[in-house]
Amino acid sequence: MAPSTRQREQAESLKAEGNSLFSKGKYGAAADLYTEGITLDPSYAVLYVNRALCYKKSNRWEQVAKDAQTALGLSRDLMKAHYLLGVAQREIGQLSEGISHLSKALEQAREKGDSIKDEIWRELARAKYQQWQQDSQARTATVAALKQQLQSMLQAQRLQGEVAGAAAGCGPGGDFKGSPEQQQQAAMQQWEELLQRAAHLDSRTEVPTAFTCPLTMEVFREPVITPSGCSYERSALLEHLAKVGKFDPISRQPMSEADITLNVGLRNATQQYLDEHPWAWGEVV
Repeated sequence: MAPSTRQREQAESLKAEGNSLFSKGKYGAAADLYTEGITLDPSYAVLYVNRALCYKKSNRWEQVAKDAQTALGLSRDLMKAHYLLGVAQREIGQLSEGISHLSKALEQAREKGDSIKDEIWRELARAKYQQWQQDSQARTATVAALKQQLQSMLQAQRLQGEVAGAAAGCGPGGDFKGSPEQQQQAAMQQWEELLQRAAHLDSRTEVPTAFTCPLTMEVFREPVITPSGCSYERSALLEHLAKVGKFDPISRQPMSEADITLNVGLRNATQQYLDEHPWAWGEVV
């Protein structure tokens, strides 16, 4: 049964009181008021989001996830619900699901120009980095097992006098010449090169400077471009304009906040680089 007008008004009043307590750091008391409001109006999605925020403060991740999911069941476009559900799922180990919800939250926050987008970006980076760590560990274990298996196989075949035929049949390079020991070493070397190429996702290097802000030296989140053609992290450039002076930090050309434009191409290129080199998400967190 739908709540009455009176119940909705009371739920709204409880939400306002809860928000006041939340701003004072009284998260438990705020959560109690949001719960009262939910009892009066179970269809009020924002109350679930607000209570989830309270639970987040005390790391009650299962409750955060439950409230965020309920809120999204009532309204699929709640950016903060996607954000909270993504963070909770990351904390409880559901990384793929968490990444999906954090990505949706980031997209919505960017569309709205909400300042929470930086926080969402860092939470997404943590989730993607954790995902890479898990995948990397699994790949490393698989490679080690394959190498051990191959070494055992080649050793057994060498002892049986079948190295040449076995190397041609299972080695990536085919026909080898030389002693049995040389044939085994050649086979192992080619397999080693093949496995190394397959493990490129786990090879750490430095992030190219093209994807880092010259002011902060950090990976771009929201790059903007100036009339001079220079790109900077938006927050860093705005701080420079406010505290240092109204000019481009590199070209020194006079400019103001009104002159900057979001560099969507660079943002997309940075995102693509991070996805292709997932270890680099660790540079963001």
